[in-house]
Amino acid sequence: MVITTPADVLIVEDHPLYSDGLVNMLAREAPGLRCRVSGDAASALELLARLGSIDLLLVDQRLPGAMDGLALLARVGALYPTAGRVLISGSDDARLCAQARRIGAMGFLPKSLAPAEWMAALQSVLAGEPWFASGAHDDMAAGLTPRQAMILERIAAGHTNKLIARELGVTERTVKYHLGEIFARVSATSRAEAVARASAKGWIGLPERAA
Repeated sequence: MVITTPADVLIVEDHPLYSDGLVNMLAREAPGLRCRVSGDAASALELLARLGSIDLLLVDQRLPGAMDGLALLARVGALYPTAGRVLISGSDDARLCAQARRIGAMGFLPKSLAPAEWMAALQSVLAGEPWFASGAHDDMAAGLTPRQAMILERIAAGHTNKLIARELGVTERTVKYHLGEIFARVSATSRAEAVARASAKGWIGLPERAA
């Protein structure tokens, strides 16, 4: 699979050998991607401030300095909510996958993935679809991710999938994906039931009724 979609990518990785290898692979397999590299969170945030936006952010979990990969992804999510954020790691620990989901990341990629899997994952994320390594599953008892709670609160307010997708800058298919995850987490079979169950657990707030 060759990715030809043009996009700006920032790789945050402090090991030059790995970041060089990743850049070379992307140059070969994804010629549409324009890659930049930062070695730590602080320099990545400085670069993002200069660029103003980014399409895709690939961040290693272990970074030098006070901010690790998860913290950086959370910060970038607040500053640049439309950026596709992906956590990468030398570990395939399911707990990292769960944490990445909770902060609203679009993916979790162990460094052990084959190049073809990398390409499939990046193609998915660039299309607005989440991609998490198989076998790394979130804890269904841990509540909703911030993005899932945001979507369900909009559903509680009567918003359609199309409107939610437009508000969040994602595709309707992505909204439907999150709804499927939400239904599984709260054991619901309808939107109304999902809202009721999540509200009862204190995972979302309901809109105030007009007086």
